[in-house]
Amino acid sequence: MEFVGFNPFLVALLGGLGVGSLYVVFALGMTLLIGVMRVINFTQGYLMLLGAYLAYFLWEDYGLNPLLSLVIVLPALFVVGVLFHFLMVQPVLKRPYFEDTTLLLTFAGFLIMDNIYVSFWTDNQRQIPTSYFNTAVIIPSPWGDAVLSQVVLIGAGMAAAATVLLWAYLRYTWTGRAMRAASQDLEAAQLLGIPVRWLYATSFGLSAALAGVAGVVVAMEFLFFPEFGFDYLLKAFGVIMMGGMGNIGG
Repeated sequence: MEFVGFNPFLVALLGGLGVGSLYVVFALGMTLLIGVMRVINFTQGYLMLLGAYLAYFLWEDYGLNPLLSLVIVLPALFVVGVLFHFLMVQPVLKRPYFEDTTLLLTFAGFLIMDNIYVSFWTDNQRQIPTSYFNTAVIIPSPWGDAVLSQVVLIGAGMAAAATVLLWAYLRYTWTGRAMRAASQDLEAAQLLGIPVRWLYATSFGLSAALAGVAGVVVAMEFLFFPEFGFDYLLKAFGVIMMGGMGNIGG
């Protein structure tokens, strides 16, 4: 359908910003781990998919609105992230070549999760067909109007809110400041009595929760399937490289 008076460039620009915000909130979780722990987590894409599947089945089985499902998805993904830390990272934390070892362990986790997802949920494509998807929003401007799906705007708003909340958490809470201190000088942080073990576990939990936010947005915006997690992992690496490894502000 052709919309008279609409600016196609503005439509493409705003649509790109909406989708790009999803990549940003997904990459933030990986950046947090890189900055605090020097860990590259290959399972991040599949943690995002876990959030998407959880939101999908809460909608399919219980009719729960995907936005309300965040109340369940975020704590669930936080717990999964903490468990991942204690199962995969904590046992090798003080060993030589820690970064290389965790890279291999998370890559193994990536392969395991991919096979588990395919076994349980097959390669069938799924999506939450919300009313937001079919509702258009017209954005007026002096250069012509733009039309966007409401779900894109909601996703962008969720991504922006998650980014601001993470920034505020790292800046104004004791745990957030401790994370920043540990990322700058781990030994000094330990000498000051900062419980680094639990700090790392919290970092993993927050990273997984951010992936959960991205997963809920993905479930509303796109058709998703198990291999979808790898695609987003690659895109997240692109965002991280442009913003700077471990640089949340970037």
